[in-house]
Amino acid sequence: MAAGIELETTLAYAQGAYTVAAAFGSEGDTAQLVLDTGSSTLAVTPRAYQPERDRARQPTPWVQEIRYGGGAWSGPVLRSRLAIGHGRHARAIDDALFALIETDTSFLRDADGFWGLAYAGLDPASVAAGAPGAPRTWLTPAFTALEEEGVVANRFALSVGRAVAHARESAATAHQRAADPLNRGTLVLGGGSEQQHLYRGGFQDVRILHDLYYNANLRWLRVGDDDPIPVPPLAPGDAATHYSNALLDSGSSFLVFEAGTWQALLASLGRRNPNFPGLIEKARHALAAGAGLPEGNVDPRHWPDLHLGLEAPDGRDSVLRIPASHYWPGNALRTGQRLCLLMGQLPHFPRQSILGLPLFAGRYAVFDRSAGGGLGVVRFADARQPG
Repeated sequence: MAAGIELETTLAYAQGAYTVAAAFGSEGDTAQLVLDTGSSTLAVTPRAYQPERDRARQPTPWVQEIRYGGGAWSGPVLRSRLAIGHGRHARAIDDALFALIETDTSFLRDADGFWGLAYAGLDPASVAAGAPGAPRTWLTPAFTALEEEGVVANRFALSVGRAVAHARESAATAHQRAADPLNRGTLVLGGGSEQQHLYRGGFQDVRILHDLYYNANLRWLRVGDDDPIPVPPLAPGDAATHYSNALLDSGSSFLVFEAGTWQALLASLGRRNPNFPGLIEKARHALAAGAGLPEGNVDPRHWPDLHLGLEAPDGRDSVLRIPASHYWPGNALRTGQRLCLLMGQLPHFPRQSILGLPLFAGRYAVFDRSAGGGLGVVRFADARQPG
């Protein structure tokens, strides 16, 4: 099997997630797709892909409707050609399944769709109107199709610099953001530890407990040099459907902690500085209005690093440090402002933590789906910085 396929990624379009370019159909309509390890669907908007001119397009009887924590989309499922990469890294399959979707444009910002990198259980579809009572089916996700057709090995890797787009200018365009090296990353399909030019040092491995999401076991959270905060297991009523107390989710810009852990984190920060919880609350209100806090209001050097204790494949703890500058990034979306990327449990969600891009920032993460008895292992190393 060929070596890993290296593809450039960028924060320039989605701004709170990395995208990769993919070409759809006979005419190679190019779309920037959000790379999301918290979902499995391949979806594109009509802004990027024009089905009426695609000579390779085949209809299917299915439709998809997917809901996320921050939005939703729906649309018919089509079958056509999917191409990725350039030169020696170019690959294609002729029978990719994807949804042509309608969604709120603010949900995607300047991106054109989604490439879900999780497992088939998150890629449901149903028969379109006209066949009431038809059972739900599960589609073959695009990455799984690439692996099953022998195009790539059953693993991929992400090299991530930061969690949200860096702004050099107040009203930067997507093209200007894409030219900023701080917004660049790499997706390696079928690769991992062989790509030594993308990482340095050894790996810390995290056990995956279930092949739906990348379900992990978060055992504890430590704030600076405080005593660890134990993180409770998933409630028994949620265990049958959600499987573990934490998800590794590259499609999230935030570290989202379950309610009890969140309150303990705020209390620990408040003991360090009584102003810290209030600043987080101010940042939350500012973000709801589409803004952040002035950089002068928050100095990450005065905030503690966070340490996550995650279950390793051998049963011990893999400890991953998150510097304060990764959860309070500067020049975030706009020049001169910081965003707080810490958040408490989402309403109506199980008591489950979502470990998003602040965990991945500054790291090279290998999602080895064939390891761990077929459930998978995610391996983290320090990313080599470009340049």
